[in-house]
Amino acid sequence: MSTPAFDPAPQSTHAAVQTRLEPMSATDLKFLDTLESWLRARPEILVLIRYSRAAGNKDFEFFSSFEALSNRIRQLAPSTSVIVFRDPQLPLRGIVNKSFVASCMTHIPDGSDFVVLETTRRTYGKKSWFHWTEGGSHAELRVALEDSGGAALVVGPYPPWLVDTDDVISAIVPDERGIAVVGVY
Repeated sequence: MSTPAFDPAPQSTHAAVQTRLEPMSATDLKFLDTLESWLRARPEILVLIRYSRAAGNKDFEFFSSFEALSNRIRQLAPSTSVIVFRDPQLPLRGIVNKSFVASCMTHIPDGSDFVVLETTRRTYGKKSWFHWTEGGSHAELRVALEDSGGAALVVGPYPPWLVDTDDVISAIVPDERGIAVVGVY
């Protein structure tokens, strides 16, 4: 009786999906070179920033220069997750009015997860941020749009961020010793 050969290499139907045992550092040259390459090829890229130990707090920000994105990454605390999307995201752009709301309702199916992101920073004292909202129904989408009445927005399906692919890359901001430790998000 013969025993079948054991193949320790996992088989995947998703060849483009990258799996990692250890997180990539946001200072890793592969990560930074990828961002620089994507920004040379596109007018802008979307970045999802997930803050560790911050009760699920996260931000979406667009960048059109490698210098601005590099500076932003250097400002982030250790264990912050930085997820970058090569392909255009949040394709609906405009000022909130009746026709923009109607366009959003037409292009985002009811029951789909979405993101509404203001393109002008809000400020409160010394703090500033890009206000954004997420949801999963037309009722939530309508409320999010109405709450940003008159503001310039980008809107679209929630970007696919859970797994690195050829079009999505993620890294963790390292600590002072240069070690990237996955945080609690």
